[in-house]
Amino acid sequence: MLLKKTLGVIFGILFLSFAAFQYNDPDPLIWVTIYLIAAVLSFAAGFGRVSNAVLAVACVVYIGGVVYWWPERFEGVGDSMRDAATGALLVNVEEGRESLGMAICAAAMLTFILLSRFGKTHEANRTAL
Repeated sequence: MLLKKTLGVIFGILFLSFAAFQYNDPDPLIWVTIYLIAAVLSFAAGFGRVSNAVLAVACVVYIGGVVYWWPERFEGVGDSMRDAATGALLVNVEEGRESLGMAICAAAMLTFILLSRFGKTHEANRTAL
């Protein structure tokens, strides 16, 4: 399915770029790993090289990450993670960004699951006609 392959490449490149931008994060190793896994799964899903069960587990883990990293008080994702006056890290903004990143990963995994299921149903209906 062309749509699935296209989205696999788009999400894969997106998550690779997310991983590349983590060099200045307070905890880069965790986030580079999280986004590289999402990139690999996206490329694999796009080309039918990973099962829906693996994607479902990843989706659940990413949703768990959304909950885990959700800030105590959501203050948006803002222009800067640092307070302009003090230079201190704005933890709620950082956690909001982390939570949003995990939500994007979860949404991508869910998209591939749905495309896989829809694609099989669509193909079965098309060959039956």
